[in-house]
Amino acid sequence: MKVITYQSEAVLRILKSGQVYRAHKSLSFGKQYGALVDILQLNCESPVFGCLKYHRRCTNGKVSSSVKFLLEVPAEKVKLTEYSVWADFLYAQKFTLAEDYSHVAGLCQELDQETLDKMIHSLQKQKRPWQYRIPQAVLEEIRPEWVIKYQLRPHSPFQNLFV
Repeated sequence: MKVITYQSEAVLRILKSGQVYRAHKSLSFGKQYGALVDILQLNCESPVFGCLKYHRRCTNGKVSSSVKFLLEVPAEKVKLTEYSVWADFLYAQKFTLAEDYSHVAGLCQELDQETLDKMIHSLQKQKRPWQYRIPQAVLEEIRPEWVIKYQLRPHSPFQNLFV
């Protein structure tokens, strides 16, 4: 499966050295990413996100990353989610128990248990790529042999303006 992902130059250095890249636990989204790891039964601290080539895309991570990777990933190593469901799930985590992403905390007008259960079920259920409106690829890791090509994003002429 052809996956596009945007990562930092540090990831590029790891892959060029022949090592496998595995994302570290996120400080900002640790609970949410941990929940997704559990929902998709991944074997990692934190998922690596991407999008499928030839499919509709979300922001792709262009905002924060400087290297665009095109990967050829074995299909069994790719989990797919509907991007909009993942975005809704991220927001919904504000209303869940701190220790359990799958239960709504008390009485909550913004989210009910049935809606949360449907989100979790949707994230778990794997479908063929073309059955998603905006498929999001979720990986446990990036292996050097998966890299077809990479492209460094041009640096902004304004990047060092305020240093």
